[in-house]
Amino acid sequence: MITVTALKWVPDLAKGQVRDYRVRWILKEAGWDYQVRLLDAATLKGEDYRQLQPFGQVPVLEEDGRPPLFESGAIVWSIAERADILLPADQGVRAQTHNWMIAALNSVEPHIANMAEARYFLADSEAASAREAQVLPMVRARLGAMSHILADRTWLADSHFTVADLMMASVFVIADRLGLLDEWPILQDYLARATSRPAYRDAVEEQLAEIARHGPADMGWDPADFK
Repeated sequence: MITVTALKWVPDLAKGQVRDYRVRWILKEAGWDYQVRLLDAATLKGEDYRQLQPFGQVPVLEEDGRPPLFESGAIVWSIAERADILLPADQGVRAQTHNWMIAALNSVEPHIANMAEARYFLADSEAASAREAQVLPMVRARLGAMSHILADRTWLADSHFTVADLMMASVFVIADRLGLLDEWPILQDYLARATSRPAYRDAVEEQLAEIARHGPADMGWDPADFK
């Protein structure tokens, strides 16, 4: 049996974006059955869980007879390889697919995360504004480069949707929530193509339904912090 870890609850800004949905997405693309293990804050900090995920985050993929995996990119690639889905047969194109998948995680997502930090996690408004002004040029540079790349292609590495697109689209979901795609219609269209896939919609709906059944107290957090 495959088990995916996820959080019992998150605030509105994170709903539909917690990275366990990337794993649910690829599992649904593969048609593989799995179960979800919902965690609270104490479990995340506990030594037992840190043996699976040293940084106390989600997701972790636990699977009978296999060692656990704890990075969403590594999990997605592993499942795609073993299920033989969303990966081109041609080895050169497959290498390009891997290249673009890593680019999503290393060259694009960190800059989007910097903007999310400025918007969501800096309580001091002056510090937040200063941080946003600092990181915005690189965000725009990365999105502009991606818009140029996608101007004459439907998908990143192949004529078909691949795991590279799954991962890049998941990064663009964050950017879109931040309003960063507003000036990039090519990226908006690309994101719409990727997120129209039934497996994506099912993965996010599943995550949102679980979150809706819980609240901050279920995580061991003070509900007053989220009013």
